[in-house]
Amino acid sequence: MCRFDTLLGFLNCCGAIDAAHVIMTLPAVETSDDWYGRERNYSMFLQGIVVHEMRFLDIVKGWPGGLTVPRLLKCSGFFKLCQNGECLHGNSSILSQGAETREYIVDGDRLSSSSMAHNS
Repeated sequence: MCRFDTLLGFLNCCGAIDAAHVIMTLPAVETSDDWYGRERNYSMFLQGIVVHEMRFLDIVKGWPGGLTVPRLLKCSGFFKLCQNGECLHGNSSILSQGAETREYIVDGDRLSSSSMAHNS
């Protein structure tokens, strides 16, 4: 599953994760701070994790825009699978000077800037 290493040099990286706010309109009688996002709009989250083939590994939708991104990840089924040892549980790799890295996913923003630097 971990193939970003061959594409971008990220050893043991298994995917990229990112989240976006989907703006929505709530009726005046149903306003709630839970849905009020950081951009001062009512929104819900859409979070996705993709693998190197640009195939979705996990999609989370419909959570209130007032959540933080780390909290959104902790609410996802993917996080629960990781906690139970069902995802990101493969072999670790030894880096230079003996440091060990396990499988991981990387933030989509960081992956975008790294891939631009890697391809230039």
